[in-house]
Amino acid sequence: MDVLIQGQEAEWVIKLKKICAKNGVSLYEKEAESKDIRLVVTDFPLGWDMQGAYGDIPFVVVSKDGREKRVLEAFQAGAEDYLIYPVSPEVAAARILRILGAGTRKGRNTGKLPEDTHFTPNEYKLLSLMAQQPGKVFTRDELLAGAFVDLYEGYDRNVDNYIKQIRKKLSAGAGQIETVYGVGYRFMP
Repeated sequence: MDVLIQGQEAEWVIKLKKICAKNGVSLYEKEAESKDIRLVVTDFPLGWDMQGAYGDIPFVVVSKDGREKRVLEAFQAGAEDYLIYPVSPEVAAARILRILGAGTRKGRNTGKLPEDTHFTPNEYKLLSLMAQQPGKVFTRDELLAGAFVDLYEGYDRNVDNYIKQIRKKLSAGAGQIETVYGVGYRFMP
């Protein structure tokens, strides 16, 4: 998995690259170095938005600006996480790996997925939660509370859209997500 990192201090990036490389994640500082960017780490400058070639790719903000207004702006723009610098490369790597789903906890059973299957971080969180307890019926609220540790400020009906996208990406033999009408969803391996 490849991560594009922009606007960070060189020494910090070197340490972060080493940690991530041990976990199968490559960090690149130039867009042209990789065609398989799965995450962008940025300093989120004013006026910046995720448009263009990386518009659909999740991003993490690492910034010296810890003002609540800036943090909220980043999350409103779709950031997966916001880290206030100075943050250790170890903590940043742990957050990056968690978002990418690399080095995740043992016991997750998501079946057999093709190697090129790409889930957004939110899709992955929902699928992982459901796959940990196959057959269990989850309400929308349970999915939101279990998959998103931080307070989720979207609508509970957004879960329906995530489930729809996950279903499209699950291949035969990887299990399926069933709708339990009037209750919620369950993963069946």
